[in-house]
Amino acid sequence: MRIGINGFGRIGRLVFRALWGRPGIELVHVNDCGGDAATAAHLLEFDSVHGRWDRPLTVEGGGLRVEDRPVGYSQFSHPGDVPWQEAGVQLVLECSGKVKTPDTLAAYVHECGIHRVIVACPVKGDLDGVEIPNIVYGINHGIYQPDRHRLLTAASCTTNCLAPVVK
Repeated sequence: MRIGINGFGRIGRLVFRALWGRPGIELVHVNDCGGDAATAAHLLEFDSVHGRWDRPLTVEGGGLRVEDRPVGYSQFSHPGDVPWQEAGVQLVLECSGKVKTPDTLAAYVHECGIHRVIVACPVKGDLDGVEIPNIVYGINHGIYQPDRHRLLTAASCTTNCLAPVVK
């Protein structure tokens, strides 16, 4: 699975760290309008809570290089402008906190042809008549239908903390 991340703030960087090196997952592109690749590399390497990341990391050609693997980098504010297809992205993890309505998320599907988008915050509504499910793994993950749902959300951090306790 070739994955792109939109938004490289706290959540985007932690997701990057957590997914890097997992079998079957390739992180191939990061988009963040808040800073350049050098800033992103520095913030990825030095985390005030989780400490220094132990992977070799450099900036090369306007992008990142982690363990001798290139990761594209761009700084677009509109997700439809990001070269997701050129990077071969199959799934975008929307971590910006800004693209969170069906209208703004539609750019991924309609303009970029992305097959799947997981949003790191709640989204209310539907896209093309299909409700965007808020999934809390272990609670309601069974409602996800891969042939039907192109967009889904990981609900909110509060929901993810509270739902398992309530269940």
